Amino acid sequence: MNTNKIEVSTVYEMFEEINKKLDKQTIDKPTEPMQVDMTAINAMTERLKTVIEAVREPTKVEHQHRHTIDIGSSKIFISLIVMALMIIGLSYAVGEQRRSISQYRNNDLKYRYIRMQGQTSEENLSRLERQFQYSDSIKIIRKQVEKYEKLVWEQADRLERDKENNKKINRIQKEVNGLKSNK
Repeated sequence: MNTNKIEVSTVYEMFEEINKKLDKQTIDKPTEPMQVDMTAINAMTERLKTVIEAVREPTKVEHQHRHTIDIGSSKIFISLIVMALMIIGLSYAVGEQRRSISQYRNNDLKYRYIRMQGQTSEENLSRLERQFQYSDSIKIIRKQVEKYEKLVWEQADRLERDKENNKKINRIQKEVNGLKSNK
């Protein structure tokens, strides 16, 4: 027989004997309840609870936005220059429009003032031009013109009502004369 090789059956028998001896030892010895150290488990439970609470809490996230303009590209640089020139040009155009609109308003007020006066001379026109250099006198002239125009409208309204009343009177007078002639 070769000493290097052991038969499988003998190994199996040896395992069976070991197993029987272990069974006898466990049956002979009464089992005692083991004392488990609960402090470690409690500590782990507490740590787990704090981690869960930390996860459930809403977190504040700060966002920092940084915008940069890279003028390394010649297209972007030229675009910026063109836009700046357009803004300057449009600002100038808006300013000119405001100036011309203001001039139109002043000219309209001058015309209405002259119409209020009825007639004017060269001296009155130069005096009126000098008055339009001061904003206080423009306000005074505007109030005078508006008051005058209001009075003119009221007078025209009265005249229109008088005209209507005269027409009614004439119509009623004709009806009365028609009734008298029928009798």
